[in-house]
Amino acid sequence: MTKIQEPIKNRLPYTIPDRNDWPIAKLSADKESFLKEVIEKTEDSIYQKLNTPELLHNELKSILFKEKNRLTKEAWKSDKPEESIFWSEIKKKILDADTIENSEEQYKKNKKLMHSILTHYANEIVANFEPKTHQFARKVLPWVFSRLMNASPGKRWRFLWASRKTIYEKLNITGPIEQIRELSNKGTVIIVPTHFSNLDSPTIGFVVDSIGLPAMTYGAGINLFTLKLLSRWMNDLGAYKVDRRKKNLPYLELLKSYSSVAIQRGAHSLFFPGGTRSRSGALEDKLKLGLLGTAIEAQRVNLERYTEDSAKKIFIVPVVLNYHFVIEAESLINQHLSIVGQEQYIASNKGVSTSYKIVQLLFKFFKANPGMTISFAKPMDVFGNNIDDEGNSINEIGQKVSIKDYFTLNGELTEDRQREGVYTRKLAEKIAEKFHSSNTVLTSHLLAFTAFEMIKNANKMLDIYEILRIPEDEIVINIEALKVAIEKVKTKIMKLRDEGKIQVSSHLEKDTDHIITHGLKNLGVYHSQLPLIKKDKQTIITQNIKLLFFYHNRLEGYQLEKLFV
Repeated sequence: MTKIQEPIKNRLPYTIPDRNDWPIAKLSADKESFLKEVIEKTEDSIYQKLNTPELLHNELKSILFKEKNRLTKEAWKSDKPEESIFWSEIKKKILDADTIENSEEQYKKNKKLMHSILTHYANEIVANFEPKTHQFARKVLPWVFSRLMNASPGKRWRFLWASRKTIYEKLNITGPIEQIRELSNKGTVIIVPTHFSNLDSPTIGFVVDSIGLPAMTYGAGINLFTLKLLSRWMNDLGAYKVDRRKKNLPYLELLKSYSSVAIQRGAHSLFFPGGTRSRSGALEDKLKLGLLGTAIEAQRVNLERYTEDSAKKIFIVPVVLNYHFVIEAESLINQHLSIVGQEQYIASNKGVSTSYKIVQLLFKFFKANPGMTISFAKPMDVFGNNIDDEGNSINEIGQKVSIKDYFTLNGELTEDRQREGVYTRKLAEKIAEKFHSSNTVLTSHLLAFTAFEMIKNANKMLDIYEILRIPEDEIVINIEALKVAIEKVKTKIMKLRDEGKIQVSSHLEKDTDHIITHGLKNLGVYHSQLPLIKKDKQTIITQNIKLLFFYHNRLEGYQLEKLFV
């Protein structure tokens, strides 16, 4: 089998030609049965925790309080008017249940109430998939992306009639693509990308489609379902809705059940294991375990229901999205610094993303004319073992292993939540490792990292927060000294590349003058205050040191800062 290691040049054919045969299409066609299974699974899960009438009753009251608070104090445009009516009815029924003296009758009534709430949530969350909508979107979106990428600032709408260049001149898609394509027909693929920008969702969706994989289930913030046309498109393309304001136990358990049952039914899935955008700009290394755990659970259930030879195997594919700049970088780094306790860095307006804002971001990003690299890592099983071309799990010493053995105790396949929790943590660690080894160093990354480390080195007596408070007009970087430092860091990066611990863009193969010129051209080009800008032939300055810090953080975790000690 030939693996595509060079960036792909054209859109690849679908691994399953007929959209109606895609797992997500079959899931949507059987929506009623699917939701019934999701709700039943959620009830089994929550009643293991709410195992007394009192706990259930208190949880219902807690849900009602939080939901009323959400609709009054945290209202979004995506909230539907009928929500208030639903929760008012639930309030009446909870009050009615309070008047029932027979505890067993009250418990039955409260379980019916919980079922109503779960049904309400499930119908809100559930996605649809329309093959015809997908077919139309696949024709339109490449045209839009291509013209956005050919746009230039100031040309406004003239980009719509610009001469067309292939989108793949800007999108560099690398990795074992052919292997991933073949594995999608042998089992269920779960794509787990890094998350830096609100552009990640449309980008990774377009890329997954470009390599010919069937459409995937994926969670999208309900706040993005504001523009009617885009909302319908997102829903019809397989996006299920996630409301991050809802923190109650039944809702969170329902989301996990939704993911687990969809995977069990063979639907390829996509989710961001970091849970949210990286506020610091660094690659995620502490991943959320909830949805990752559903992959392990789904693998066990598949093995329980079928023989090991016939049970669908689940393949995990980490993906790293590499941007020269992130449009939201300034607000993200402000939020990061606020979270770590620096009140003086609280962002003035954190805002809420909407589908309208995503469209704005797309225009701004592509009109800045950047390129990006999407790096697919080698696939793994749910335990972090590598996968060979036939779909076999291979351990660290190159031996084939049986995934059933991971779930077996004394010769019996058993459910053990504690054991699966350990597996989930190990899988998260493996994904974080893959993020680092698949990360592609761009000139902007190298330039930002080196420049900020030089500033740190020149201010050794200051901690990081004091450095970030240095007035920008007091920071000057000598270009000749910068060249020397870049060569030092580049040498180390190339060694890491040779060891398989990182990847590099082709621009890093060129001389230092090119790296600086190319890096300056692309680093934070959208921002009104640039992280780095050339002042004259001898010096470079920063207009925003916090932005420089954000882009510097991309190369955290490789011990490169030791070169400046």
